[in-house]
Amino acid sequence: MKKFLHLIFLLCIILAVSAWKYKPKLHKASRKFTVSGTIMQTVSYCGGAAPSRQIQDSSNTPHAIPYAKLFVKSGSSNKQDGRIIQTINADQEGNFKISLPAGKYCMLEEWKAGTFKLPSNDNNHKVDSACYRDLYNSCDFEILVAHKNIHQLKIVFHRTCSYNQPCVSYRGPLPPKSAPLRQ
Repeated sequence: MKKFLHLIFLLCIILAVSAWKYKPKLHKASRKFTVSGTIMQTVSYCGGAAPSRQIQDSSNTPHAIPYAKLFVKSGSSNKQDGRIIQTINADQEGNFKISLPAGKYCMLEEWKAGTFKLPSNDNNHKVDSACYRDLYNSCDFEILVAHKNIHQLKIVFHRTCSYNQPCVSYRGPLPPKSAPLRQ
């Protein structure tokens, strides 16, 4: 009887140790981390006259985008079959706060969150389809959440002039040039 009790005791210890050792690590995988920051933009100067230093500085200084909206997918590219896992809705100052588990994420503007659609060519615009597909498949911003919160993240976009868009050749009128300076 004593041997039988020792055997049962030994089996209980083995079961307890194996249950502890092979216990699924759900706690770490399900933990979410705070990602907060501001969505901003700089803009190209698109006028014809040479801009003043003040205008250049203003164009090159990032400004918040009120009520900006971004979409988040897992991974480091915008895969057509990738599911949007989170939507970022910024406030009137461009600030946002979301929670994500540890991992790599791809942030996208709205035009990249939907189905791919190649713009049509017209008299003034010729679209490079391969370039445009690559642009669509790329993330606007990538983030790595590495088991800690991320605060004061600055997501800065640059807006170009309508006649200087990526992947599009423009052949139309440009803004008028300024008159030459008199000396």
